[in-house]
Amino acid sequence: MKIGIVGGSIAGCTAAILLREEGHRVMIFERSGKTLVGRGGGIGTLPALMDQLIGEGLISENFPYFSIADMPFVGKSEKYEPFGKTAWAMPMNLSVFHWQTLWNDLRSKVPDELYHAGAEVIHAGHSADDKIIIRTSDGKKEKFDLVLFADGYHSFGRELMFPDVDLKYRGYVLWRGLLPESEMDKKGPLNDTLPRLSYSGFPGHMVIYFIPSHQGSIREGERIFNWAAYIPVPAEEMDDLMTDQSGRTWSGTLPPGKMRKEKENELKSFLSRNIPSYYAEVVNKTQNSYVQVIYTLELQSYYRDHMCLIGDAGMVIQPFTGSGVFKGYHNVTDLITHLKGEKSLQQALRQWSDQQVQNGKRLLELGEQMEKAFIWNQLDFASVDEKSTEQWWKSSIQFPDNFNLQK
Repeated sequence: MKIGIVGGSIAGCTAAILLREEGHRVMIFERSGKTLVGRGGGIGTLPALMDQLIGEGLISENFPYFSIADMPFVGKSEKYEPFGKTAWAMPMNLSVFHWQTLWNDLRSKVPDELYHAGAEVIHAGHSADDKIIIRTSDGKKEKFDLVLFADGYHSFGRELMFPDVDLKYRGYVLWRGLLPESEMDKKGPLNDTLPRLSYSGFPGHMVIYFIPSHQGSIREGERIFNWAAYIPVPAEEMDDLMTDQSGRTWSGTLPPGKMRKEKENELKSFLSRNIPSYYAEVVNKTQNSYVQVIYTLELQSYYRDHMCLIGDAGMVIQPFTGSGVFKGYHNVTDLITHLKGEKSLQQALRQWSDQQVQNGKRLLELGEQMEKAFIWNQLDFASVDEKSTEQWWKSSIQFPDNFNLQK
């Protein structure tokens, strides 16, 4: 089949590589004319999926990442400064890495002639011969047997296919930053852990962990602190937070280096009062922090006619589930499995869609459990013991059978 892919990020490149291996002809349309840079900083996925990505040749055998062994639950306590009090540490299965490195690896395996940068798709519709015609902003048209929209959580394809489905703001944002390890004088306890830091009497939490350097180094002293603070923001205050230094108000993401200095200082002051001083120092030394507004979105279908949604163009799940790469990869591999059968294309897409909806709802349920526990009913880990923390965790979170971050 001839398959068009709208969006050239991680899910789009993954789809192109795997579908080509199955003999399909693919074309990617990426609206950005520049190399995709710095989307998301550090990200993670299950070690089993990391092994699959390497085994299938999607990423190189020497791909740089770290393995997370524990998730300590840490609270601010003067007695335990500068690193805080650990209430309990959950044994964990997670591989973490730099978003940019993953995209670079995937992009290198898509031939340039199949990757059309600067090609914004502005229309997709049916032709008389039951194909999908897409049109780009420069007036060009192309006809396909199947079109996959991998164009992110603000998906044009989803809006086209399901115009009545809207993103739901969850009441909080993710404030993020990266800091080279070399900028900290004191050695900390991170290594192979991913601490989850409670705030003192406030909803929300922060996570911090090492990722490899931009050059792929995993050596001590050359790593990068990746931190992410979940902070509640009332909807009526969102425009103020998302208005940059020039007065422009951004939607969804306030890019690195755009935040007003007074707003950044306000957030740094909040964390300095509410997390252990070592981690507060990491935050305070960080330049060019950025904000992602957290949304979710539920779907009852992943396809319409001969158009499909993959990655974050499909269901939108809270990021603390760590399910983004997992979701996009399995959207594609499940599609390939269904296309191999002898059923009609429409039947294959319907069965594939039912499977994606079921899997997506399980991940969304996990996200809502974590949101309740980590945002709105977050324990103050400085004031609870190991037994009660472990009981809180086990009563709050139930992982799906095929996606379990706990050892």
